[in-house]
Amino acid sequence: KGRSRGDTESTESSTSSHVRKVEKLLRSFVATIRGLTPKHYLGLALLACMLVVMHKNNIIIGKKGLIVKKVTNIERRLTQSQFYLHFWTYISPGALASWKKAKLYYETQRPLFEEAARNFELHPYWLRTKIDKVDAGWYEMISLRAKAMADMYEENGRDDFKIEKDKCEMYRFFTKNKFRTAPIHGYWDDYRTFTRDLFDDKAVPKNASWPTFFKCCHLTQGSSESTRMLKSRDYVHSNKKDLSSFIKAKWNYRADDWERPWAHDMNKLTDSLVPGIMVQGPYPMSIDEMERGGKKTVFELKVECFWGRAYLASVNFGRDTIILRDGSIELYPTWWQSKVNAHTESPYNTWIREEGHLDKVWKLAETAAKIMGIDQVRIDIFITKGDPDAIAINENSISSGMGYRSHFEFMPKIWAQGHVEKWFKKYEGPGKDLPVYQLSYPDKTCPNQGLISSEPPYA
Repeated sequence: KGRSRGDTESTESSTSSHVRKVEKLLRSFVATIRGLTPKHYLGLALLACMLVVMHKNNIIIGKKGLIVKKVTNIERRLTQSQFYLHFWTYISPGALASWKKAKLYYETQRPLFEEAARNFELHPYWLRTKIDKVDAGWYEMISLRAKAMADMYEENGRDDFKIEKDKCEMYRFFTKNKFRTAPIHGYWDDYRTFTRDLFDDKAVPKNASWPTFFKCCHLTQGSSESTRMLKSRDYVHSNKKDLSSFIKAKWNYRADDWERPWAHDMNKLTDSLVPGIMVQGPYPMSIDEMERGGKKTVFELKVECFWGRAYLASVNFGRDTIILRDGSIELYPTWWQSKVNAHTESPYNTWIREEGHLDKVWKLAETAAKIMGIDQVRIDIFITKGDPDAIAINENSISSGMGYRSHFEFMPKIWAQGHVEKWFKKYEGPGKDLPVYQLSYPDKTCPNQGLISSEPPYA
């Protein structure tokens, strides 16, 4: 049946009432605007200026402001927590399948890591990390390490953390131990000298390949945005003013690991660093099959090692794509899969596995970890399609903030259990009192010499 006349009149009355309310609000708004005095406009202008300044200088608001820092830290802590990982397994069958695979992978790898650890010599510097439970989280483990390093620095000046936090010392360590890297053109301990050398064409050799890369040795966090690509010699000369300003600003900048929960302790360490500059040449690029149009990129595998053995690698195509020791490539191609940690096997860039790169990647990363005598380290490695022997080390990290998806739950167990159950041997050799960044396999002053079958064939 149709609506009655009373119903129609009631509806019309209700609509009319809403219209009158809107009109009243608009009249009130107009009256308020008309009632504003010059003082009000001045106050609004000052407020707008204050907000712009705060945003530009990252004071409370802005991309590095207090609000963003707090939200970022909460998000990072959440996404690596067991609660977050398990929650999505009840929502998404794909997330459940990925978690089960990660768990099975851990269960098959754990005995192999125990065996590796029981033959592993741990440098005394890494013994200070106090771990009393196996079921620790990834960020918890790194935070415990950061606290131990900060305590050792404050108590007796131990600066072994420079193996990562000072890029100049990091690369000197790689060079001393005959690891291949992208070409290093030089180090500078004064930004004025470097700026002069750069513009006088002395910083980059005449026969060097371009682009080259300016790096600040005292700034290792990505948030510092301290690496600058120098496209060509002409680019350098055409951008002198901009480059001069950038170099000076980064020289005076001090690292702030604000994206990580261990920032308080890590900042104590990085605050102690003497600024430095290095210039490094390029590494060959390869076609990324995941990108349209045959776009090229430098392929980098970031390998997580525990007790001198590689566990997995994060590779820089897709988002947090992961490669396991069995050669499977876990890809998260959609927003939903990325959100819930539900992977699919990648059909892209399978040449990484098929051309035999992985065996060389695992060996190189493990060799570096053994020389460092370190319980956990991430070794970043460049590879080139079609040439597995062109492998080279890029950097390392002892406080990795990479995204490891379902593996977040299981990787720290490998690391923690070795400490709780004392799987390792304490290194007592001739390099036991040396800072980690001064350890040398060629000089026989490093741990695990018996575990390295040959000198790194990568120089």
